[in-house]
Amino acid sequence: MLRGRKKLILTLGDPNGIGPEIILKIFKQKKLLKDFELKIAGSKKILDEYSALLNLPEINSQYVIDIPVSSSYRLSPGNIDRHAGKISGKSVKLAAVMCMRKSFDAMITMPISKESLNLGGYNYHGHTEMLEEITNSDEVVMMLYSTRFSVALITGHIPIKKVGSIINAELLFRKIAVVNNTLVRNFKIRKPKIAVLALNPHSGDGGLIGMEEQNIILPLIEKMNLHGFTIRGPFSPDAYFAVKAYKKFDITVAMYHDQALIPFKMISFGKGVNYTAGLKIIRTSPDHGTAFDIAGTGKADIGSSIEAIKLAGKLKAY
Repeated sequence: MLRGRKKLILTLGDPNGIGPEIILKIFKQKKLLKDFELKIAGSKKILDEYSALLNLPEINSQYVIDIPVSSSYRLSPGNIDRHAGKISGKSVKLAAVMCMRKSFDAMITMPISKESLNLGGYNYHGHTEMLEEITNSDEVVMMLYSTRFSVALITGHIPIKKVGSIINAELLFRKIAVVNNTLVRNFKIRKPKIAVLALNPHSGDGGLIGMEEQNIILPLIEKMNLHGFTIRGPFSPDAYFAVKAYKKFDITVAMYHDQALIPFKMISFGKGVNYTAGLKIIRTSPDHGTAFDIAGTGKADIGSSIEAIKLAGKLKAY
């Protein structure tokens, strides 16, 4: 191993999605293999089956920390399956535990199916919630990073009807503080400039469409600025993105999932990276899902996964 080369571990993702294909293609990238020491928490059997299916080179067993699967297990690309969910969950857990033990510097997760994951016995809404519990982290935030635009979420994978009842000053303070501290500590931004989006259309229109901006969000921003933060808002999301105001800030904090993910994927899709702020380990992932519609076809793009590996290699944990 080259001195100073980061040790990174990739999870398999859902075996019926594009994760295994992406991994096979990543191991064809000579520069990545030169720059980083890459290993996989996954099934050699599954990787070999995709290698044969897609006519891609096999990955040497020295790069695989093997998760045994039954000899009778059969791939079913594009389908929800409890066995696939169980394998993907084992892969995430193994990689996270090895990062906690300092065997690896960071983990990069391939996409999972939340439905398969739960059918497989892992009762989580997704990677973020699962890793928060495994690492016993105090507060985590889902962030999407790219060189053009970065966002962070106050609420994550929850029904939209619950968002308004969850938003309060304490939650906002905790989440925004994690975002700020992550930018300072991990991204080396000395004094981050943070934009906060409104919850309601037109920032509540003076209370006509909602009082959260006046009663919760704006007072919280003013309070945090008095404590040394640099935060502006709340901004009406439609106008904010229309005039590209995000270019003035290091990160944009959104109240809920689609408020952030729709503009992020329009602006940065294929080059964006999902990063979990606040974890006791470094975890990144590509900015897309399992892509069941193209699983097993050889059409998966690896651009976002390459960016996720590069970002994981740059960042430092606590």
